Amino acid sequence: MKNKNNKYTRGRSLDLLYVFLRYFFETEYLHFGYWRPGVELKFANLKQAQNAYIDELFKLIPEDVQSILDVGCGSGEMASQLLKKNYQVDAVCPPSIMSENAQKKLTGDSELYECKYEDLDIDKKYDLIVFSESIQFIQIKDAFEQCRRYGKKYILIADLFKNDFPEKGPIGGGKPYKDFLQERDNFGFKEVNNIDITEFVAPSFDLEKDAIDNFIKPLVSVFNRILAIKNSLLIKFGMFFYKKNLNKMKTRYLDATDRNSTSFKKYKSYRFILLEIND
Repeated sequence: MKNKNNKYTRGRSLDLLYVFLRYFFETEYLHFGYWRPGVELKFANLKQAQNAYIDELFKLIPEDVQSILDVGCGSGEMASQLLKKNYQVDAVCPPSIMSENAQKKLTGDSELYECKYEDLDIDKKYDLIVFSESIQFIQIKDAFEQCRRYGKKYILIADLFKNDFPEKGPIGGGKPYKDFLQERDNFGFKEVNNIDITEFVAPSFDLEKDAIDNFIKPLVSVFNRILAIKNSLLIKFGMFFYKKNLNKMKTRYLDATDRNSTSFKKYKSYRFILLEIND
């Protein structure tokens, strides 16, 4: 394993989500589910929906691909599935609990580079560079510059993008789609496939809303009652210290009434995009 950057750069909240999903739902994935028609929308089916996402994404891998770089590999589960299909796979991910698990899954000659993709500095090139919900954390220009440096044939992107609206909308994340298209053209990458799967991803937000209304909010209510009874100085200090972050989370999740599939389909699009790297 080559560690280019020991500093924990980001991902603490993703680590918490990873630990939660792995324990309660036995899934190693953090990406949204691909909810096929007929699959009941409940957390018990999340793993099934996430596996469907991977199945659909892998269909876009061209036949002439042998080597793959998985950018933002998370826990390494997708890289592990690619290895089972006999691809040669390396991965890059900032240091985290997830990257520690990814290292255990990368077998044989596979390398895990523990750094940000923007900081990657190696002497290798890959037939395919894949971003599964990771390009949203990178400036598109920086990502494409590295793709030009390390990619030989293709770029495969699976992520959400912002639709062109003057208002922000209730759901965060994603790069403006028009900016993505502009950078694609600036770098001269040819679009091979661009599949809009928003309709199949959007139900994930109805699932999230159900969890917030029927689990998180009651849990917070119980927690607040306990705090009122305990009246501990240490607890009060902790609440004051994290007040800004707690209020931000409360506004974004608990107080929001429109974080749902309808808003997602209005303000975002989720796409599988295959680009060809031209010389």
